[in-house]
Amino acid sequence: MRYSHTPWRWITAGELNRLFDAYDEAGLDSEWNAPRLEAMQAAADPGWWQNLLTARTISSDLPRAFETALLYTQKKPDDVPQDALYRETPLARFRWTRLKLPTVFLLTLARFGWYTGWMDCAESRRDTLARVQAAADRLEALATEQGSIALYSHGFFLWLVSRELRRRGWETQKAGPFRYLEPAEFVLR
Repeated sequence: MRYSHTPWRWITAGELNRLFDAYDEAGLDSEWNAPRLEAMQAAADPGWWQNLLTARTISSDLPRAFETALLYTQKKPDDVPQDALYRETPLARFRWTRLKLPTVFLLTLARFGWYTGWMDCAESRRDTLARVQAAADRLEALATEQGSIALYSHGFFLWLVSRELRRRGWETQKAGPFRYLEPAEFVLR
């Protein structure tokens, strides 16, 4: 199943549920991603990029984050630990699978359903926020032990973790939301 970003295309909630499942199992299209990464690398400060490559690399266990880590670092798969702790925040699934709306409305309803708890979701908001706390705890411990950490995760989850790290005194120039392949650096002052 392939999806292109067409927010005003009308689809059914059942189609969106299937897209969510397929997305969680999907890896990267390296032909599409590699040129974008090369352009980012060319525009980045060489020292910053070198720090990224020498940092301890950890990844979500979902294929797209893990493959992003491999694409960025050129490390071997065995050199990049994966952890479900850093998975994307799930979106609620629709029970009313025949509901048909523009994709952007269905996505908004799915996130709202997760946020409020009025739709079925693999992980409640409360459980997600507890996982965010645990992820921030682990990142702080790893940074204390090993210095620089490069985490490859997912946009909404990274935004939640960044809010928690900033609450704990970490600083960043990019507070989110995070765009596709976009790096952000956090420093504890």
